[in-house]
Amino acid sequence: MTQATEAAAASLPAPRQCPYAPPAFYAETRESGRPRRGTIWDGSNPWLVATHDQVKQVLGDPRIGADVTDPAFPNTDAAQPHLQGDIFFRKDGEEHLPIRRLLNPDFTVKQVERWRPRIEQLVDEAIDDLLTLPRPLDLVRHFALRIPTEAICELLGVDLADSPVLTDSVLAITDMHAATEEKVAAIGRLNELLARCARQKQEQPDERLLSRLVNQHVPSGELTFDEVVRLGVLVIGAGHETTSNMLGLSVLALLQHADQRKKLLSDPDNYAATCAEEMLRYWSIVQTEPRRFAREDVEIGGQLINAGEGIICSLGAANRDPAMFTAPEELDVTRPGRQHLAFGHGVHQCLGQNLARIELQAALPRLFQRVPELRLAVPEDQLRFRDTHIVYGLYELPVTW
Repeated sequence: MTQATEAAAASLPAPRQCPYAPPAFYAETRESGRPRRGTIWDGSNPWLVATHDQVKQVLGDPRIGADVTDPAFPNTDAAQPHLQGDIFFRKDGEEHLPIRRLLNPDFTVKQVERWRPRIEQLVDEAIDDLLTLPRPLDLVRHFALRIPTEAICELLGVDLADSPVLTDSVLAITDMHAATEEKVAAIGRLNELLARCARQKQEQPDERLLSRLVNQHVPSGELTFDEVVRLGVLVIGAGHETTSNMLGLSVLALLQHADQRKKLLSDPDNYAATCAEEMLRYWSIVQTEPRRFAREDVEIGGQLINAGEGIICSLGAANRDPAMFTAPEELDVTRPGRQHLAFGHGVHQCLGQNLARIELQAALPRLFQRVPELRLAVPEDQLRFRDTHIVYGLYELPVTW
């Protein structure tokens, strides 16, 4: 078997050998210094890109597309182009940027900072309730999932009573092993919920995002009602799924690394921000994305990628690139800078990153300040990780104190 054939035989997404590190094939691709082919579910052989500079190049190159409906795009499954083909974030150019500009005002640093006191309040309310519950308890359900769900519901203007529908539906949509019918049904539930909420906002406007979209941008002709609904679904999926998994994994990391927990609590005003960035780098929870395709011939790391060929970027491998980070396999909550690519790069960079940062900054030190004896309630080898999901995380995190 030639080297090229051997590389093509590697299945993507590759299995993890360790729950605390990217798959070995991704790290090996990074260390090779050039893209390598893999094989995805439909038998096609997209290129895996894994070094920090090459991932950044791919995500910032206008010759490389993100449209999931293009035949060259390396979809995660057969359902993706049908379920996500109308989402602006999965488009390029003029199908992407105008919609993004409509959402940008709600997610700027200045605007999101206005939410910090409320997010801090949500954190304390969640901890207040934790302290009344019998132990052991699941910290994912009662803390990591609760805070971003409540935050995104308030930002959008969605009734919190609907949050179980949101959580269950997003879980199905992001499970790569879920049946297409299950994903379609989950999308349908979310669309129905957001449509109902949007109609209520037309009758009773408020200052929240969903109301602004349906009452300002639908009458102006910039959006249709259905587009507003789809945007609401996108904001929910992106806004609570990723951050809830980041919170659960970050708490686990701090439980496992007492020295890092001690550093964080020694000066939370300074280290809350660096801790959040380090957790984003260390976990890099978007484990099967970003995916792209070459619109025209392009050279990446000395490898010619032909027009029409798919590309899969490994954020996890890129964020542990020793060419960019000192001791990248180690967790260091005082690590300075934001060189990581956890939120992507370029025009498709994560819209909600500023909100996610505030949630992590507010939640992590506060939890350990108020529950200093927090500890795992099961052996580490009994923890269940979400290996089959687009977004990596824990199914549950049993804790006690």
